[in-house]
Amino acid sequence: MNDDRQQPVQVSDIFVCARCGFCCHGETTVSLDQRDQDRMVAALKMSREEVSRRYWRITGSVVQMQTRDGHCIFYHPECGCTVHEGRPWRCRQWPLHPSMMAEEDNFRTITSSCRGFVPGVTYAEFCRIVQALLAQNNAEKFDP
Repeated sequence: MNDDRQQPVQVSDIFVCARCGFCCHGETTVSLDQRDQDRMVAALKMSREEVSRRYWRITGSVVQMQTRDGHCIFYHPECGCTVHEGRPWRCRQWPLHPSMMAEEDNFRTITSSCRGFVPGVTYAEFCRIVQALLAQNNAEKFDP
């Protein structure tokens, strides 16, 4: 019997995180929403107060991860992200951000600098798969 139903797309069709840390470098930081904070506290198995004191920068109501020596505080050169299971949604989404579909040059720049992209995936395939992931309306799809 011929089954014409299309299999749901998965992030792994275009990207599998190599945990190389390229995206963890820079002086900017990531803001944490409440779910990010809760996930991070659970992953680190520490009290919120301890995580806040050791790892977060809080300005008013804005909570952000700290940076150290030009990279995320959770990046370690030998093992990558030390809070991978508890990382924020922005980190979970990167580099599969819908803005990569805006211009093929953005796609080329990011895929040439990030080892996690599946070799041979074209810009058109990337756009089709990201659009399908968005249409599936499932945030976990952006959790490589």
